[in-house]
Amino acid sequence: MRVRDIRTSMKTDKEKTIDTYNKIAPKYSKGHFVHFWTDEFEIYKSLIKGNKVLDIGCGAGRDASVFVENGFDYTGIDASEGMLNVASERVPTGKFQVMDFYKLNFPDNTFDGFWAAASFLHVPKKDVRKVISEAKRIIRPHAIGFISIKEKTDKDEQLIEENKYGGIARYFAFYNQEEFKKILKDNGLEVIKMTSRVEDDEIKTKWLCYFVKK
Repeated sequence: MRVRDIRTSMKTDKEKTIDTYNKIAPKYSKGHFVHFWTDEFEIYKSLIKGNKVLDIGCGAGRDASVFVENGFDYTGIDASEGMLNVASERVPTGKFQVMDFYKLNFPDNTFDGFWAAASFLHVPKKDVRKVISEAKRIIRPHAIGFISIKEKTDKDEQLIEENKYGGIARYFAFYNQEEFKKILKDNGLEVIKMTSRVEDDEIKTKWLCYFVKK
């Protein structure tokens, strides 16, 4: 019989996901330090005017290294302190802060753009508009944002236990392309380009990518 820790069962899906990233940070970073978003970064670089960028959900610093190498004034935030510890070691010249997506601790119109690769997919659908609104608030007029999410298949949103991480769980929300595009437009962001790509993993994950303008 599996006995569940009541302290764990009382946590929100958001808190459970943060706990998971804290626990798996060293292992996760070893498998996620190839420059996965190379093509998307080149598109983003061609669109953005200015170099002050906020990476929302920077994780272990994979994309931080690319931004820093390309001369951006880069700040990375994440809710997982474990992930940020790894990021700081890997990219010592990067600026990193522990911060919640739901309330970004920056003044309005601070950044020339935001980058949110594989991060908003951990936000419950009932909250995603608030998170997008915060991302929009902290960028300047005409600034550029990038968001990547996973395409919906048989699941809509749920906490998923993953064998590769010992059965501990992360929360995911999945979308079809037009569904998420409408959410962005409803939040006052202009979708200027959409791309997609299939990851070479065992389930052939399809990523939906959005380049947006305030």
